[in-house]
Amino acid sequence: MDVKMKNLLLLCFFMHPLCFIHAQTSSDSLKKEPVKINADDPSQFFTRVEVYNELQHYKRNGSDFYLNQAIVRTVVKIGKKFTTRLDIPYVYNSVKTVADYRSSGIGDISFRLLGYKFLEKPKSAFTASVEISINTARSPVLGTGKNIIVPVVSYSVLIPKNKMLFALVLQQANAVSGDETRPNVSFTKIQAILIKSWTRRFWTVLAPEWYIDYVRGGLSMNLRSRATYAPVQRMNIWISPGAGMFGDFPGRYQWSMDIGARYFFLRSMNFNKKKNG
Repeated sequence: MDVKMKNLLLLCFFMHPLCFIHAQTSSDSLKKEPVKINADDPSQFFTRVEVYNELQHYKRNGSDFYLNQAIVRTVVKIGKKFTTRLDIPYVYNSVKTVADYRSSGIGDISFRLLGYKFLEKPKSAFTASVEISINTARSPVLGTGKNIIVPVVSYSVLIPKNKMLFALVLQQANAVSGDETRPNVSFTKIQAILIKSWTRRFWTVLAPEWYIDYVRGGLSMNLRSRATYAPVQRMNIWISPGAGMFGDFPGRYQWSMDIGARYFFLRSMNFNKKKNG
């Protein structure tokens, strides 16, 4: 790992807990309908911890293999319009290699250096952030071998009549350093997110995502979905199946399945009292 990138990663590790402590004074709440205030909406910056496991199945060069990622994610809201995020993955890759690389261990750690909510109206919001993926993987089959910078913008709009929310997310990923023997990374990701609230505690998400690969060329697509339930005031649990539709992008799997949970750190998280729903 480059010395500058290592220093940046260490700085984020030290600063993230301080931001987390500061965020405990937040006056956010989830008193509104889930479709209005929803952590699956990219414009919402709730302070929270998420733990999830995603299993992906790939077919490459005539062979089948599985990639399993267990990820701990912390999201911290700073003030009213800023946020940070840190993802630490533990990866297992079943692919067979001639070099017999280590098949499990820490993958590429990523963090959101800064997210900012430029515009927030009662029914819409626009956000932008800069995310960084660091070449921390324990072996070549557990990460990209690159340090990657990812500018991200998102726009969300509420459709209250149908209890739905639509969001569009645009990401541009570019490798800036890393192992020169590994393939370059340069792609655009476009993701549409449709959230439908069925009851006060249950909602579903449909999220097609497209990849434009500037290294290998071509367009690829995954289709993701999610069913989320809020069993208690501060917690969500979910199951999220996905399917690869077409294309040769490295992140285009055959199928995927992840299960996870998130816990919110908010001062007020009470649901409105209602007998049904």
